[in-house]
Amino acid sequence: MLDRPQRARGRPALNAVQALDEDQLLGLAFATFAERGYEGTTLRDLSKRLGVSHNLLNVRFGRKEDLWVRAVDWRMAQASPFVEAAFDEPADAEVRLRHLIQRFCLWATRNGDIVSLTNVEGCRSTWRLDHIVEHFVLPFQRRLDDLLDAVRRRRPVHDLSTPALMALLVQGVGFYFSAVPMQQRLGAGGEVDDAHAAAQADRLAGFLLAALLPPAG
Repeated sequence: MLDRPQRARGRPALNAVQALDEDQLLGLAFATFAERGYEGTTLRDLSKRLGVSHNLLNVRFGRKEDLWVRAVDWRMAQASPFVEAAFDEPADAEVRLRHLIQRFCLWATRNGDIVSLTNVEGCRSTWRLDHIVEHFVLPFQRRLDDLLDAVRRRRPVHDLSTPALMALLVQGVGFYFSAVPMQQRLGAGGEVDDAHAAAQADRLAGFLLAALLPPAG
């Protein structure tokens, strides 16, 4: 009987690399980066959580930097369309703005991992922050600026910059829903649990819109 060729120690078989579900891998990678931070995450730790050889991730993605970019791009491609759909609605500017704020607040109840990662990365000047800002934050800000300008041409809008508005949405509403253990310790657990989060998001959206849009006339 012919001997089978031996695979080099520590290197995963090609079919093992191909069999790994990419959504599972990227989802776990993003969750780990959001929870532990970039410096606190290693490919070896990720491979242990996946139950695969630590060399498999190197074969599939190369460096940790490359995996971070792939995971962030994948996660944002999943989450962004829900909010950004409001920009393209066939409605007047004020209606689109109201729907955008409402959608963003509801989005915050479902995407605490993104809020956590942006909170961590937003506090330091790194190549990772550059990637997030260039590919996701600035394009969103430009569309929000255009939408607010369109609303201002029709009715009064309080003088609030888009960086301040986005901070209220992400670091305000987003943190409120992502830091559930803190809210529970403060007695707000019922507001942020799965059964009540959507209603609370709607209340917060109404509060922000009332502050942003004074009564017409």
